[in-house]
Amino acid sequence: MKPRLLLLVPTSTYRAEAFIRAAQRLPVDLSIASESPNSLSHLHPVDLPTFDFTNPADAAARAYALARSHPVGAVVAVDDQATLAAAVIAEALGLAHSPAEAVRAALDKHRARERMRAASIAQPAYRLVPFDGYMDAARSVSYPAVVKPLAMAASRGVIRVDNASQFVDAFARVAALVQSNASRMEESARSHLLVESYVPGWEVAVEGLVHKGRAHVFGVFDKPDPLQGPYFPETMYVTPSRLGETAVERIVHVTEAAVRAVGLTHGPFHVELRGSGEGVFPIEVHARSIGGLCSRVVRFADGRSLEDVILADALGLLGELPALDARAAGVWMMQSPRRGRFESMRGVAAACEVEGIEEVIVAARPGQSLEPLPEGFLYTGFVFARAQTPDAVERALRAAFARLSPVIVGAEEGPAA
Repeated sequence: MKPRLLLLVPTSTYRAEAFIRAAQRLPVDLSIASESPNSLSHLHPVDLPTFDFTNPADAAARAYALARSHPVGAVVAVDDQATLAAAVIAEALGLAHSPAEAVRAALDKHRARERMRAASIAQPAYRLVPFDGYMDAARSVSYPAVVKPLAMAASRGVIRVDNASQFVDAFARVAALVQSNASRMEESARSHLLVESYVPGWEVAVEGLVHKGRAHVFGVFDKPDPLQGPYFPETMYVTPSRLGETAVERIVHVTEAAVRAVGLTHGPFHVELRGSGEGVFPIEVHARSIGGLCSRVVRFADGRSLEDVILADALGLLGELPALDARAAGVWMMQSPRRGRFESMRGVAAACEVEGIEEVIVAARPGQSLEPLPEGFLYTGFVFARAQTPDAVERALRAAFARLSPVIVGAEEGPAA
C-alpha cells in the first residue's frame, strides 16, 4: 500500500501548485488539507479535508481521525500559516518532524531570539515592548532601531526608526496592522512588538534542510539592493553569493547554529541574516522553505525541485542529499509600488526577450486589491533568471524588471510614510 502524504495548504499561499505537482511525482496517496472547504470536499473528505490551522489541537484531532482509516506517512506544511499545525499533527501521529515548541519559536521572533541568546549566538540588541508601553520605550530605545511584529514574514510590518518621534508613529502603525490580523496569531503576538537595534550592512537569505538531524545549507542568496529602511522591500535574490568564501563560511556556520538553537530537527528551513565586517547576525529563522514562488530558483543537478526534495525527505525517501544546479540563478519579486487595484502587467513579452530570463509570472489577478509595504504582502509578479555567473543573473533581472510595468488603478492614499 502506498504511503499517504498529508499536505497542509493555506488558501493564501503561492506555493500550492509546486507542492502538489511534486507530490504527484511520488508514489503516494495525497490528502490536501486547507482551512476553507474545497467545493469538492464533501465528495472527497479524505483527499480534501478541512483543518483549522489556527487551532493546531483541533487540526491534530481531525488528522488523527483521518489516519485511523487512512494511515498517514508524512505531514508537510507549505507555508507559515500551517507549520505549527503540521508539527502538532506529526506529534499526534508519531511522524518525523521538528518539535512543536521549536516551530512555535520559529513563528515568534522574540522566542527565537531568546533561544538564540541562550545558545550564545551574537544578535542585535532587542526588547519586547507591550502595546501600552511604547511611549516609555520611545525614550529609552537606542537609535536607529527596527520595529517589527512578532509573527509576520516577508518584511511585512517592519519599519526602521531613527528617533523617538518616528518610533511612536511606527509603533502605532505596526500595532494597528497586528490588531487587524490578530485572529491568525498566538496571544503573545497580539499585544507586543519586537524592537531591535538596526544592523547595517548586507543581507542574505539561506535555504536548507535538516536531514537526519543535521542542518544542511543548499544555497546562500544575496539581496543586491540595499535594505536600509524605513521599509525593507525584498526585490532580488541571487545565488551563489558573491560575498566571498570567508563570509559565506561564516553565514553557513551562524545559520546552522541558529537552526539548532531554535530547535529545528527535521525538514526545511529559511534563515535571513545581516552582516558586515563586524559580524553576521541572524534576523529570522523559519521552519519552512522559501516563500512566494521563489523556490523555482532552487534547482538540483538531477533536475529535482526544492519541493521534490522536501517531500522525499519527509517520507523517508530522500537518501543522499542532491547537489544544486551549478549555474547561477535569481528571482525578482515585484511588490506593489502603491495602493490600488491591479489591472494588468505591461511589458511581459519584452521582459522575456532579455538574455538569461527563464520566466516571467504575473501573480496578481485582475481586480485584486494591492497595498505596498509595510502593510501589504502580495506580489504583482516574479521574474526568474539563470546564467553562468551571479553578475549575469543580476543584469538580466534588472533589465527585465525595467521593461515591466504593473497597471494599478484606484486610490493611492494610505498611511503616511
